[in-house]
Amino acid sequence: MNAMISARPWVLACLLSLFTVACGPSWQVVAKAVPNPFVNQRSFAVEPVHFEGVQIGEKSEAEYQASKDGDQQASWDEDKRAFAGEFGRELAEELPEVQFVSAPAPSPFVVRPVVTFIEPGFYAYVAARPSEVRMTLEIWGAGNQRLDVLQFRAVVPATMTNPSSGGRLRSAGEMLGAQVADYLRTRVFPD
Repeated sequence: MNAMISARPWVLACLLSLFTVACGPSWQVVAKAVPNPFVNQRSFAVEPVHFEGVQIGEKSEAEYQASKDGDQQASWDEDKRAFAGEFGRELAEELPEVQFVSAPAPSPFVVRPVVTFIEPGFYAYVAARPSEVRMTLEIWGAGNQRLDVLQFRAVVPATMTNPSSGGRLRSAGEMLGAQVADYLRTRVFPD
């Protein structure tokens, strides 16, 4: 009985630490402007999602595309467009208090989303690999001054209900849009 009673605080501490880690922010800060220039900012210009230099699994995008036929290449381009659309839609929906306009636009701050890595993943009934997208987000101010730099990551399981890499890429766009909105909320409306 004494062993069971003394084990409870350890179990509770372990569960609490897991909960704390799981509830932390979904981004990694690389650079952050101090003092915070975004407090109560209600408008940001958003550049189109950048895919220049993106790595697809262990290949460059050019190498990845070279291994595909014309229809697969067109499908890949459409998947990237759909990812970008879902990212922008989710960003705007998750942070309706802020207006996001297409860059270039008159706004003191520009949001630049840059996708750096995509693992398309696969689903084949007996085996599966999740899709993963990594994004670097830069926020620029007047005079071409880079203010904030963050890294985000979305992992989408490959399942029977989401078997296509294109569908998972769209889901990753939604997830990343929500994560970026969460971050911007902490900067625009700090506690």
